[in-house]
Amino acid sequence: MNTRLASVFLTAAMMAAAPVVADDIKDALQEALQAYEQGDMALAKENLGYATQLLNQRGADHLAQVLPPPLSGWEGDEAETSAGTTAFFGGGVQASRTYRKNDQQVQVEIIGDSPLMSQMMMVMANPALAGSMGKMIKVGKQRGILDSNGKILVIINNRFMVSVDGDAEATDKLAYAEAIDFNALQAL
Repeated sequence: MNTRLASVFLTAAMMAAAPVVADDIKDALQEALQAYEQGDMALAKENLGYATQLLNQRGADHLAQVLPPPLSGWEGDEAETSAGTTAFFGGGVQASRTYRKNDQQVQVEIIGDSPLMSQMMMVMANPALAGSMGKMIKVGKQRGILDSNGKILVIINNRFMVSVDGDAEATDKLAYAEAIDFNALQAL
C-alpha cells in the first residue's frame, strides 16, 4: 500500500469517527499514519488496532442507546456493552439490558458486526431453515423467530442480531422486542 492510499484510508476512517471519542480516534489514526510513513509497521498496526477498538466501543455505546426504556410497571438495569469480546459470535459489538417486574425478567441483547453472524443470516434468509429453528413471527415490520423456549430472534440489515429472552410471559417479551427502535438500529 502506498503512502497516498494509506492517507486516504486513514482520512476516511477519521471522518467516520464520532465526536465523543473523535480526538482519541483521530490521534491513534494520525500516529498510525506517521508510523507507516516512517516504516514502523508494528507501531502502525498497533495504533490502527487501538483506533479500531475505540470505534468498536463507540459502536457498542450506540447499540446501548437503541435498547428500549423500561416498559410501564417494569424496572431496567443499566445497559451493559462490550466491544470485540463477544467470543461466541467471533467478536463484534454487543449491548444488553435486563428488565424486571416482580419475579419476572426480560433480557434484550443486540450483537453486531460479528464475522459469525453471516451463518445466522443465511438461516434467517431461508424460510425452511428459519422455520426449523422455531415459529416465524413479525416484530413490527421485521421478520423474526420465536423458538420453543420463547426466545425471540430478529436480524436487522444483515448486520445486527436482536435477542429477547427471559422468564417473563411471551407477551412481555414481544412487547420489549417491539419497543426496540429498529429504525435507529438500521441507521447505525
